[in-house]
Amino acid sequence: MRTTYFIASILFMHFGLLGQEKEHSWWKDRVQISGFVKYMNTASIANLDSMITDNLIHNRLRLKVNITNKLTSVVEMRNRIFYGEATSLNPHLGGLLNDDYGLIDLSFVPVDKQAFVMHSILDRAYLKYSAQKWELRVGRQRINWGVNLAWNPNDLFNAYSLIDFDYQERPGADAVRFQYFTGGLSSVEFAAQPGSSLDSSVIAAMWKFNKWKYDFQLIAANYLKDITIGAAWAGNIKSAGFKTELSYFHPKSNFADTSGALSLSTSLDYSFKNGLYLNGSLLLNTSGVSEPLNASSLFQTFIGDITAKSLMPSKLTYFGQISGAFNPKLSASMSLFYMQGINMLLCMPSIVYGIEENWELMLTAQAAFGSLSNTFKSMGSGVYLRLMYSF
Repeated sequence: MRTTYFIASILFMHFGLLGQEKEHSWWKDRVQISGFVKYMNTASIANLDSMITDNLIHNRLRLKVNITNKLTSVVEMRNRIFYGEATSLNPHLGGLLNDDYGLIDLSFVPVDKQAFVMHSILDRAYLKYSAQKWELRVGRQRINWGVNLAWNPNDLFNAYSLIDFDYQERPGADAVRFQYFTGGLSSVEFAAQPGSSLDSSVIAAMWKFNKWKYDFQLIAANYLKDITIGAAWAGNIKSAGFKTELSYFHPKSNFADTSGALSLSTSLDYSFKNGLYLNGSLLLNTSGVSEPLNASSLFQTFIGDITAKSLMPSKLTYFGQISGAFNPKLSASMSLFYMQGINMLLCMPSIVYGIEENWELMLTAQAAFGSLSNTFKSMGSGVYLRLMYSF
């Protein structure tokens, strides 16, 4: 009911404003509608004798309305249909998808059958007011404070996993965000994602500035049950990009008698003139583990609960990526994750072909290898074939 009321309110606001305009060109000048439709077939392989297939139809709708030159409304909806063998083997899929941890429940599952689940969620719904030196956003939005590719300890509001390749837009947060631009390369920012209490809220401030040809940012925050300070910088060492970001989390309870946790990621990347791109990254998680896990599905350790405080379960994780284009239509990449101590490796090769201007075909695989009972072996693989049309 809350979701229906919210959508109706947004539409009423849009069409009410449209009715106030006298010129018929309002839609063309003020309204932008875009999105995509994707079909993806998945084959999950536990061993050579066992393979489970599944299907996903994925649609995204984006509505942007420039109400005035300064006021903008954005609403984006993500719609997915799951069907097939893997869906039928997961009777709790509908309930898991329907969890919405925002202030307003904007998620709903209109169909939840054994082998067919339909899920929709509004993961963007905000108003933005822009002035000459400041900007205010209110509502469900993406607040991305990270600077690195693989891991972002500064991403206090919207932590995500790079392994979730089919969600390029990343999740949003129900928050208020205020930015004040003090110069061309400097700003101060405040953002708050309120919860039912201070220990369920994220409230943070950030200062960005440029010095010695490097971009810096400093962060102070109330991060759920922790007090957090963070920093990041991005620049170059000769022709290579050098980026580092870190956040230190210290519990508010028993502050003097407890120890905190450090999450730090650093990376070097280099782009060749022929378009070849290399990236090498390291993640330190002092609260992580450094020994093999007793888990029946170690593959899930890569895509478990992700927070800025614990982006990976291991103390040390390494990432490497090489990507490039063979021609204007065909590109490929290879990404590797390795969790030291846990002794797990994930390989992610991908190839993308641009069929036409709005059509794209992608083939991706994920293969996990790890230690279980002192044996290093395959922990499962997934092969994904995706066709996408953008509009």
